[in-house]
Amino acid sequence: MVNITAPLRIGYLLYPSFTALDVFGPLTVLNLVSMDYNMTLSLIAKDMDPISVDRSIIDGKTVGTLGNWASPNFTEYVLPTHTLDNAPELDVIFVPGGLGARDFNYTQPYVDWLASRIEDPELDYMMTVCTGTSLLARTGKIAGKNATTNKASFNWVKSVPGADKVNWIAKARWVVDGGIWTSSGVSAGTDMTLGWIEHIYGRNQSESIRNLMEWNSLNQTDDPFAEYYGLV
Repeated sequence: MVNITAPLRIGYLLYPSFTALDVFGPLTVLNLVSMDYNMTLSLIAKDMDPISVDRSIIDGKTVGTLGNWASPNFTEYVLPTHTLDNAPELDVIFVPGGLGARDFNYTQPYVDWLASRIEDPELDYMMTVCTGTSLLARTGKIAGKNATTNKASFNWVKSVPGADKVNWIAKARWVVDGGIWTSSGVSAGTDMTLGWIEHIYGRNQSESIRNLMEWNSLNQTDDPFAEYYGLV
């Protein structure tokens, strides 16, 4: 259990073509909470190069299917603070989703890193948003665990190596199994983070943040998209 009197050490994995809201939704929650509670934030990538958002731009070139979209140069970047090799000890790790999660070769070092970190006794919570759960499934470390993911990509995530051993929950905004928290797609990561803040700091704190954000949140079992995508 997190010691709320000590600095809460949070790490966020970043890789090219992560989905913007998968990162910036939860970070908006955490930015606001950090005004009242002591936290540290590490933005972790393979190296210290800027990370492209919603586009896979590697070595200055747009790669993958997004290179053929109408606006391949509509781009944003995020600067990492640490690499996989020098990331500090962490209490909480967030893993976003996005089209970049489908690049198995590029993300394999992230999968290897997660496989080692999930067994770190210092780590209290592993949080995945959207198809970020696919990276965690590929570690083989959540076999037998309950989990969910983006409903539009649900069947794809279930097909990745290691996913066949996971107990996938189709109808859930987010799923909690011990220290493993997994959310449905994109905006669900913000709902999950608000739920986690309630778990750690209490409902008054989470409601205060939700109201500051003017965020109409869905609860843990309120998942209209499972039916929309024909999963239930």
